[in-house]
Amino acid sequence: MKEGWEVRPLSDLCIIKPPKKEARERLDPDELVSFVPMNDLGEVEKTFVALEERPLSKVIGGYTYFADDDVLVAKITPCFENGKMGIATNLTNGVGFGSSEYVVLRSKGKIDPEYLFYFLSRDEFREAGARIMSGAVGHKRVPKEYFEDLPIPLPPLEEQKRIVAVLDEAFEGLARARVNAEVNLQNARELFDSHLTNVFSHPGEGWRPAALGSLCKRITVGHVGPMANRYVDNGVPFLRSQNVRPFRIDLNDVKFIDDAFMSELKKSELRPGDVAIVRTGYPGTCAVIPEDLELANCADLVIARPGPDLNPHFLAMILNSSYGKAHVAGASVGAAQKHFNVGAAKSALFPIPPLKIQEALVERSAALRGCSEEIANLIAYKLNAFEQLKQSLLQKAFAGELT
Repeated sequence: MKEGWEVRPLSDLCIIKPPKKEARERLDPDELVSFVPMNDLGEVEKTFVALEERPLSKVIGGYTYFADDDVLVAKITPCFENGKMGIATNLTNGVGFGSSEYVVLRSKGKIDPEYLFYFLSRDEFREAGARIMSGAVGHKRVPKEYFEDLPIPLPPLEEQKRIVAVLDEAFEGLARARVNAEVNLQNARELFDSHLTNVFSHPGEGWRPAALGSLCKRITVGHVGPMANRYVDNGVPFLRSQNVRPFRIDLNDVKFIDDAFMSELKKSELRPGDVAIVRTGYPGTCAVIPEDLELANCADLVIARPGPDLNPHFLAMILNSSYGKAHVAGASVGAAQKHFNVGAAKSALFPIPPLKIQEALVERSAALRGCSEEIANLIAYKLNAFEQLKQSLLQKAFAGELT
């Protein structure tokens, strides 16, 4: 701890949950105040914009009161863990009301609200609070004692403001770098899709439109029915929509069924070379079953087994492209949630070149996809590094090491 600093509990430095009578004393019942539901509070964002106004009489009963310069922190899961917090500013008549799940912290004068915000922005604060949450599943909350007893490293106010200014400048620079990295990440992802769209939008000589049903030995649907009591700890991999990513099978969180149930589900059996296609949620997303997944089954997926004139990886190229997704969307059915059913899959019409051209395009596209993924992984690494740098700066700031 730096010389001249002290450590004080948050309850010594802030009024926790200021009384609503302040609003009653300041305003008439029909005067407008800002209203801030949980959705309008950002995630580790210093300020937020109050988009709604309501008469004081409509909110003073069941909502949490706050005023300009108060720090708001969500106390309920998962909002607390996600870092929903911010400093109230520019409130209508200087007064706001919002979710009953807010903890409101008002400085007593010895702590700068922005300094407090940055202290609460640390991952350590949220991780420690999450460990002591209590309550029913889905409604766990951080106990008030956690906030009251939270030790705060406290330099003089002038030093607090200097730290805030340094963090503001550093975080603004990181935010700009993050935006640029996210744009580059999106461009990297769109590069490959642009290539696929160009391939299928401008078919060359020898390409012919063909219905998918005429090119496949078999198109069927995975098992449809209750599964909650049929899963086992180990056995035959049982794929669901979340296991099918564009061009790859993701076996994280894969379920399993036993051999006996597998023997009942011959219709939905998957073989290497089959194309597993998502039919609900993100219809058309697909991947080829790899050679090392020799035995598998599935639920609620369309299964296409290409014939000799259709390369399965070429089919995956079509369906995973924006071009293919547009065709699938047009063939999907269902009002509330779109489904890509077997009938739509069989009748789906796509431009198909001779097999040798398919194979050449698959090889070329795989190389381009590899480059795009490599770029995307590098950018994702940089984005993660930005977050680590932010936490490192915060750690230094509250250890008195920020120069």
